[in-house]
Parts: sequence; structure tokens; C-alpha cells
Amino acid sequence: MTLFTCGPVQMYHRTATIRDKGYIHFRTKEYGEMVKSTLKRLSHLMGNHTEFGTIYLASSGTGAMEATIENCMLANDKALVINGGGFGHRFCEMLEYHNIPYDSVDLKWNEALTAEHLKPFENKGYTTLFVNIHETTSGQLYDKQLLSEFAKRNNMYFIVDAISSFLADEYDMEKYGIDVTIISSQKGLCCSPGCAILSFSKRMIDKIQSNESKRPSLYFDYRDYLNNIDRGQTPYTPPVLVMYEIQDMLNMIEEEGGLNSRLATIKGKGEYFRKKVKEIGLTIPDYPISNMITPVWFEDISAYDVIQVLKDKYDIYVNPCGGELADKLLRVSHLGDTTIADIDNLIDKLLLSIEEVKKKQLQGVS
Repeated sequence: MTLFTCGPVQMYHRTATIRDKGYIHFRTKEYGEMVKSTLKRLSHLMGNHTEFGTIYLASSGTGAMEATIENCMLANDKALVINGGGFGHRFCEMLEYHNIPYDSVDLKWNEALTAEHLKPFENKGYTTLFVNIHETTSGQLYDKQLLSEFAKRNNMYFIVDAISSFLADEYDMEKYGIDVTIISSQKGLCCSPGCAILSFSKRMIDKIQSNESKRPSLYFDYRDYLNNIDRGQTPYTPPVLVMYEIQDMLNMIEEEGGLNSRLATIKGKGEYFRKKVKEIGLTIPDYPISNMITPVWFEDISAYDVIQVLKDKYDIYVNPCGGELADKLLRVSHLGDTTIADIDNLIDKLLLSIEEVKKKQLQGVS
């Protein structure tokens, strides 16, 4: 089985077996020191040097998205959301559920975000900007500099879901004035699901800690997590084994030459796949896309049917899309332990799968 999926991704063998080596009980000083070191390294990779400004949760990325809304939005806040797909819309749904006023910059799936989209929202009293910096459902990578400048001009907090972009694309919290970064374990970190990591700017920590309203959530009260993280602990049971996997992945990234080397590897795999896809006559959308995935457009046959043949006949997994794009778009991830040889095999099997779907389609017509 080969995973070209967005997450979980194809884990590296050494990381997949790390949990077989034993572990320290989490309510110990030794475990706490490991956590502090690991979170500090993660924080620096995100471009954040705020001391004890990074926490982790036993949660999916979606859980961390909602917990961030609960903890970082107060009664007088008003949000603006970049809504260009399923994950941008998820922020909208959560804000609506929690009765927080918001507006959204609504984009069609193939519509690139530009400065023109933001102009109608200038100087309208928004306090917070939410974005999934890489809208995974379409593959579009939004312009961080554009959004950063907009947030600064309008004196807004800048909250970024970087779950599918972190360790695939350039990212720097301090450079772009980002106040909250949300990531999770199963994408760029190539680990098991179940761990979400959040990194905060100093001014967002101050806002969270000064919240005098009732607790936003008992389990997901960030004040408790921030108050415990200076000793490497969490208020409740953490995803212990995933943290050991993350530590191993960070070691691997360092051994490979560091962050820039990792980013170059992911970019190289993406560029190679895109070149091969174009050579066989398939179409890639022309909006800016992340190094993390490549969306591939199908005009005359069902993308979903091609995905099923890849899975059932060749044991290769790529990501489908939902809704109106289900038959039009598939997405191929470039994260994880896949090689150029694996990509060549995917291209070969993709061609065979397309031929099989076309043949079935003709038989159905006849």
C-alpha cells in the first residue's frame, strides 16, 4: 500500500516503529523535559520564539480550530474568514455555532485570492482574520504577505490554520505577524493522527490570559495549557506516543539538513509529479498551489472512478474531493515517505486506471 493522501501520510519506517521502543510515563520530569524541547523546536520551525508559547492537545486539527475560536474570540470580537473551500467554510460554521459575528471572503474553488477581494473589508471594525493558509480541498495556497499586510493595516489578530502547509511551504509567524498557528501531527510531521499543536504570539497569550469571562471549555481551556506547559505538562492525558513520533521526525529533519532541505525535498517531489502529469495530458489548475499537494482536473471521465481503480487494483491511495468536485478533481500529496520511483509508479498506474475507466464508460454507453 502506498499513500499519496493529505493525511495521514505515508509514515517513515523509523518513525512508525518508534512506539515499539518504550516510553516514559508522562507525569514525570523526564517526559516534561522532552516535551519542552520538542515544542521549542517546533515553535522555531514555525518562526515563533515566544517562550512557552506553544502547546499541544489530544485532538484533531478541527478540534484545535474550534478550541481556538472558543479561547481567542471574546464578546466584542468580529471575525473575517477567507472562505475558499471546505476548511475555510469550517471556520465559518464554527463561528456561527458559537454566535460570533463574522463575514467571509467567498471564493469559487478555482478563484485565486487577490487584493481586490479584500478591498470591501477594509476599515470595517474586524478584530480577527481567520484563514486556512492552504485550502486543502482545492490545493490553493493563499498569499501570506497579502493577508499579513491586510491584518496589520486593520489592527487585526491573524489566526492561521497551517495544518496542511507546515513543513511543505515557507512559513514564519514573526515575519508575517501571525498570532496563532494551528498544525497537527498527521500531515507535514508525517506522524500518527491525534495531536494538534498551537503556537501563540505574545499578544495573543496576553489576550487569552486576560479573559475574565467564564471558562470557554473545561477540557480545552488554553489558560490551563499555557499555565502547565512551562513544565512540559498538560492538564489532561496527552497523546504521549505521538509526541515521541514527533521528536523522531524533528531529529530526522535535522539529520537531513534542516528545514530548508525538507522544504526543498517536498517542492522537488511536487514539481516532478506536476511535470509528469502534464506530459500525460492531464490538467492542473492555474491558481497558486501548495508544495503539499497537486490537484488534478478530469474533464471527460470521473476522477472518483479513477481513484477507486487506483485503490482497488493497485493499492495506491490518493485523495478524492467532495460535493460538486467529486467527479472532477483528485488530489495527490507530496508529503511522507514516498520517492521519485513511487511517483513514477503512480503515473504508470494512473494511466492504466484512466484507460480502464474510459473502457467501462464506453461499454456503458454501448
